[in-house]
Amino acid sequence: MGRVVVVVSVLLLPTAACKTSSRAASTVTPTVADPYAGANCAAVRAPREPELMAWDAESRAQLDKLRRRGVVAVRYQAKGCEVELELLPGCVGPKDRYVYSPMSSADTRTARTIDELLAQLPVGASNLSMTLGGPRVLRADYKLVGAAALPVGSTITEYDLVGLDCKKATHVVSAVYVGGFAVAQASPNATDNVFSGGGEALTREGFAPICQRAEAEGVELSGCSAPLRVALLPLNGEAPPPTCPEGWTFDGKRCAKDVVAETLCSTWGGAEDGCTHADPDAGAGEERVFDASTVERVVREKSPHTKRNCWEAAPAGLRKLSVTIFTTLSPDGKVASAEAQGITAEGNMDTANVVARCIANDVMTWEFPAPDAKVTFQLPFHLLRQ
Repeated sequence: MGRVVVVVSVLLLPTAACKTSSRAASTVTPTVADPYAGANCAAVRAPREPELMAWDAESRAQLDKLRRRGVVAVRYQAKGCEVELELLPGCVGPKDRYVYSPMSSADTRTARTIDELLAQLPVGASNLSMTLGGPRVLRADYKLVGAAALPVGSTITEYDLVGLDCKKATHVVSAVYVGGFAVAQASPNATDNVFSGGGEALTREGFAPICQRAEAEGVELSGCSAPLRVALLPLNGEAPPPTCPEGWTFDGKRCAKDVVAETLCSTWGGAEDGCTHADPDAGAGEERVFDASTVERVVREKSPHTKRNCWEAAPAGLRKLSVTIFTTLSPDGKVASAEAQGITAEGNMDTANVVARCIANDVMTWEFPAPDAKVTFQLPFHLLRQ
């Protein structure tokens, strides 16, 4: 038995000591000597998921390096206007691996005053506060393409951390949201995207064309993996689900795109799986378009061959298999790539990997209605020996 769920896949801104001031922000601007001049420090908070575009580039690069080695420990606190995020490379966390999941969003942050900057981007705000004032605004445009996160429910305690720096640790990083961004001074009425437009910027990391590839293919790519935001987990806390962008929802394992074709069941599933099937002959004479009903027809037509070719031919010792096929379509509807990920099984794992590759290779032969643009979606297969 198997069920196919198709999900079409089609922050921001660096710290020092603070002074509280009652002077109007419109007449008092930050300086090198007083980077928080005019700010209401009493209103500053340390968010659970701070954005990192104002953080210094060296710290972002170090975070990217550390999260590939294991759990990242940090000291995180707010003192007046300063929200400090300190990496602790001398504190070694468990070897738990951050698991990458694709997601997609793009947005803009703007700040005219020091209070607006501190409200949106408190970590590292002093690195940019001197650019405030005058007729221009501080603008940050970003493209988020995915997140590397600890499994939901993971718990890290102080006893899991080893090293001299661990006595300073207050949190661990439970997720790193990655992509590309650019920060610039811009006209208040400007509409040009600073990141994708390639204009002059104060800070820029990542390349827009590579981010487009990462989004389309649903994989992490060098050139679009700058840390944009982190989720911070207090020691002894339980890792929550990742924060999904607008238009995405957490499906129990990862953020999934909300679309009309959100849930489709193949002929491998039945009513006991919560599946309902459209009449395969319905609309047979209608123009084929890329929507839920026509995509379901393709899945229903092609999956019996995949079942016979890959699952029924596998040794009986493989009792259960779950695998997600990350599938990218070309604009003409042909499958450009199909990659097996997230393989779990009851039985021999070598056999499970062979079956998963077989399914991915079979999906490569499928053809869908033309979406008119490259699009990536997920085909989770859940197979049970009867």
